[in-house]
Amino acid sequence: MSAIDLFAAAMGAFALLAIILLPYYQSEIRENTPDNALSDLLRAAEDSQTESIVKKKALEAKRSAKAQNVSDIKSDAQKLLEVLRGAEAALLEKQAAARPIAAPPVPEPIEEDPGPAPQEAKVSFRFLGMKTKKDDIVMAVDMNRCMGGHEESIKKAASRIITSLQDNHALRIVGFQQTDSGPRTRMWPTSGGLTRMNGANKKSAEAYAARLTSSFGGSASMLDAFTKMINGPGQAIFLVSDGLPNPRANNGLSPSRLAQEITRINGGRKEIHTVVVGNYFDYRGTVEFMETLAGSNNGNFMALASTRNGVCD
Repeated sequence: MSAIDLFAAAMGAFALLAIILLPYYQSEIRENTPDNALSDLLRAAEDSQTESIVKKKALEAKRSAKAQNVSDIKSDAQKLLEVLRGAEAALLEKQAAARPIAAPPVPEPIEEDPGPAPQEAKVSFRFLGMKTKKDDIVMAVDMNRCMGGHEESIKKAASRIITSLQDNHALRIVGFQQTDSGPRTRMWPTSGGLTRMNGANKKSAEAYAARLTSSFGGSASMLDAFTKMINGPGQAIFLVSDGLPNPRANNGLSPSRLAQEITRINGGRKEIHTVVVGNYFDYRGTVEFMETLAGSNNGNFMALASTRNGVCD
């Protein structure tokens, strides 16, 4: 109890002292803080509040302006897109109007009774008993000087070959002879290729073959001619000759050895058919050479007799 009484007395003394000194502290605060300073502080606080309100309004206005700009941009882009779509639609309509309207396909006529299907032809080309299934034909004309006097027989043979060709055939004509300057070949067409057969081309081919008969001379360079023809275009070769190859124009080969050499070079790649013209029974080995050459190369042989004598008879 004595301790509590002591503390209470101390606290009472402190309270009395504080009450006594309170007026002193208030006068000190007034002296150290003048009235104008308090007004300045109050005014500064009010100004700060006003400035904050202004800044807030300015920020809101700026945000509103940006939002309006974005809206304007979107609106302009939408308008531009609509303009482009309209232009594209107009262009498509213009193209559709300019495009010709395709006519409906005409149906193929259907026979009530079509009958059996056509059979594939077993022989596509036949000439006086000579036949081949090949479509690309080479006609080789021997132009050696001994063929002179047999022009009509040669023209007839060439004409029969050419006129027997159909639309599915292609033709090449080769005239060959040995001259003083060496082997010489003439070709139709001049490009060295093959020409499809039709009415106009057949007439042109017959005219060319006829012109060859006016240029006979020299010897028969068959080895050179066949080497070129075998390595060139064409599937079947028809040789028109008197069957008298000169060994001196064919690397010194005799007719029998020449037939063997041509067969070796060919190697079964092309058919070789032979047509002998002239007085072939007057010369030994003529028919034998032409028959051997054709028989060794999957070809046919035929002979056309001439009513006139040749220049070598």
